[in-house]
Amino acid sequence: MNLSGKTVRFREAFNPPTPEYPDLQVDYRENELRLTSDLTMAREVQQQLLHREIRDVPGIDLATACVPARELGGDFYDLLPYGSGCLALALGDVSGKGTAAALLSALAIGILRAQTVDHAASPPEVLAALNNYIHGARLDARFVVMHFGVLDQRTRRLTLANAGNPYPLMLRKARVDEITVSGIPLGLIEGTQYDSVSLDLQRGDVIVLASDGILECRNEEQEAFGRRRLAKVLTSLPQETLAENICSAILGATKEFSGHASAPDDDRALLVLRVSDDPRADFSTLPLFY
Repeated sequence: MNLSGKTVRFREAFNPPTPEYPDLQVDYRENELRLTSDLTMAREVQQQLLHREIRDVPGIDLATACVPARELGGDFYDLLPYGSGCLALALGDVSGKGTAAALLSALAIGILRAQTVDHAASPPEVLAALNNYIHGARLDARFVVMHFGVLDQRTRRLTLANAGNPYPLMLRKARVDEITVSGIPLGLIEGTQYDSVSLDLQRGDVIVLASDGILECRNEEQEAFGRRRLAKVLTSLPQETLAENICSAILGATKEFSGHASAPDDDRALLVLRVSDDPRADFSTLPLFY
């Protein structure tokens, strides 16, 4: 039995030849180009919000990194002069991914900068104010996790508060310890209050603030990178390793752990602070960033 004719008719019925619609094709191509252009511009704006290069500051070595899982990410960081001799540090992570998360991260940065203008609030008070603003915005159950700290370089005292981010780590004399300070993510419950912890830093101390995309990075066996592997990276580095190289080592280790060919599931962000020799610095008079 010759089925060739029936086979051709069957294929045509379920996969009809695509008619030519030049106007639709042009519209599709224009929309695709417009979307690509919009994403590129949004990516550039987001990069401008995140300070990329940090000037040399006496007594402190700083480095930051933010690697989005998609074109746009929800992780962010900020470094702000906070009155005479003080510096504010923030690292946050917005729930979700993509464009919506990137917009909320931009909003969070804007609110944070508005809240730190007068340099009067303590880290717990800053997080409490941010929580109420984000909760009041009613952003469809989205939330933000964030570290926020203030370093007084005259005394080398660092005060940290935390709203749902992984515990910060401190490397001191080849030993890594968690800085146990926790709190509820921002935007979930109005009126939430936050705790803080203060540390008297010493020369050579390294503080690492990391988003959960670092610790929860997974390999092919679905094992998480975790605190133990992160601590191993830190203790394997020479004592005088610069903050920028510490960031690179951590990102390189997570990339190798997850597999170079696999796409990351989450954004990865880092803020690394290393105490160096000169204890004198007035962050209010120094241009920190390019």
